[in-house]
Amino acid sequence: MKTINKAIYLIVIFSVFGILSCQNGASFADEKAELTERLDKAQANIDKAIEDIDKRIENAGDETKDRLEEIREDLVNEKSALEEAADDVADATEEAWEATKSGVSRTYDDVTKGLENINSNIQDLFENK
Repeated sequence: MKTINKAIYLIVIFSVFGILSCQNGASFADEKAELTERLDKAQANIDKAIEDIDKRIENAGDETKDRLEEIREDLVNEKSALEEAADDVADATEEAWEATKSGVSRTYDDVTKGLENINSNIQDLFENK
């Protein structure tokens, strides 16, 4: 569980500091590269959390297994949202950068809120055992 919580915690930290740092007057290419790196790291952290859940599913009882599978599905959905945001960043032109960055920031914030809920669900699941 520590791995799952740590991965989700890191994503939340990136969301608080990550997107905001792209607004410091850096060049379009620098901002684009920085945002791409943050999105990639967030996706990698979700992958780690999914791997941890997969290991836990193998040994879980039926009720816990069902709940872990739901949580895993939520993580996959959040990762998909980040992948779409990364595609938007990759396809962004300099002319549309501010709008793209704003949309990606909203997506990142939404994913962060979703991950906070997932983290809470994980804690509830294992605290009730």
